[in-house]
Amino acid sequence: MTTSGVSAEDRALLSGWLELDGGFHVTRSERIIQQALRTVQKQHIFCSVVAKGYESGKVVIVEFGGGRIVLDRPVDWPSGMGPQPLRILFKDRAQLWNQLAVKLLEVTDESIITTMPLKYVRLQRRSNYRVDVPRGSKVVFRHRNEVISHFTLANISADGSLVILENQQAVGLEVGDLLSEIALSFPCGEDEPIRVRIKEGRVVRTCENERREPCFGVHFLLQPREEKDLMSYVRLRERELLRKGMAEE
Repeated sequence: MTTSGVSAEDRALLSGWLELDGGFHVTRSERIIQQALRTVQKQHIFCSVVAKGYESGKVVIVEFGGGRIVLDRPVDWPSGMGPQPLRILFKDRAQLWNQLAVKLLEVTDESIITTMPLKYVRLQRRSNYRVDVPRGSKVVFRHRNEVISHFTLANISADGSLVILENQQAVGLEVGDLLSEIALSFPCGEDEPIRVRIKEGRVVRTCENERREPCFGVHFLLQPREEKDLMSYVRLRERELLRKGMAEE
């Protein structure tokens, strides 16, 4: 804490972007937030409004200023919802997820009215940006004519994954090894796991994680349909992680 009572972190948040783990960038800068709102309006970007246990369909920002944002009232807006924290979620033209933390002020027949954003979070993704996967994510593949199932997934990207050797008594992998019939499985709450199948991949690096478990970087040799299926899950997971990160004030 500085002598003025404002920490270095707070100063960074108020003046520009602060980079967090997981690829998140966060700011409380009024200038950046105003610019983002103008862009959403100018480019006619659809948003969704998220509350605890609720997510709207597509809505638009009608106007903003004077300390408030006015949005279309979603057709399925829950009756009796009082003042509470909300999230305005949108995907920009770069296909990156953005979220604005606001508070509900008022609901009319046609609109919902919120405060101006208290915080703006953006997920910065490189073309090969890796996202953590849910606990219990699995991978099964064929290696040297043997079906291998003693690996878990650590993270995933649009073109590869980091896998962890569960049973350290088992034989690991080597750089250059070709994997085939790769089956990825991602837990999805109470629903059936999401599964993605990839014909081939190649081991491109080896390392150890913080628990000294053997890890292996795998580059997927993707066909067009496989690339589409994998990117669909990566974007879904990005959205889940963004919502989770924004749930903590």
